Amino acid sequence: MKKTDKKTIDEMMQLTQNHADYKDIERFLDEANLSVEELLDLNQALYLLNTTNWELQNFSNTHGVNPFDIISYLEASVAILARTGDEGYADWMRAMFELAIRYSDQAGLRRKFSLFAELVASTKQDLSREERSVLFYTRSLNRLAQLTDYWHGKDQARPLWQELLDYVLNFMEPDEQLEALNVIRSNAPWFADENTQHFQF
Repeated sequence: MKKTDKKTIDEMMQLTQNHADYKDIERFLDEANLSVEELLDLNQALYLLNTTNWELQNFSNTHGVNPFDIISYLEASVAILARTGDEGYADWMRAMFELAIRYSDQAGLRRKFSLFAELVASTKQDLSREERSVLFYTRSLNRLAQLTDYWHGKDQARPLWQELLDYVLNFMEPDEQLEALNVIRSNAPWFADENTQHFQF
């Protein structure tokens, strides 16, 4: 694997430690113009450097790891992995989901919405090719529907719940289907009441 030069790793590490905006990270990667191999190496190097720092934080700080440090690392990771195509797609999905759930519903709400929406859109295009996409598609769609339901109301959430219901009914095995229907009914009882024919169990 082609290694990333130390200067690039140090500069990216500095961006994460400074909690740089994700747009600044994107600009840095645009200018660096790294190959897929270099991007994957950079992502691995960032992971190792950050986990070392987090172990030190845990050891010296009773409050544990600063959550903003983790968010900043994940922002860098998703930006890097998004440029690696199929090579890093599985790791990108995982990092995107982790990042989205770590943003708060207050200061990070807009970013949280956009991350879940992007993850839903991407995995939806990949459902027939990548089995892991199904997991992140359904989990992200469920989260996006819940957020939309809470912050924007039933009318905007209804199409998202309907999309999830359609997938559950058309593509899931019976045992998975029952579990997923229970999740929908628990998270959106009003939607289950509107579609009682699918929730009679």
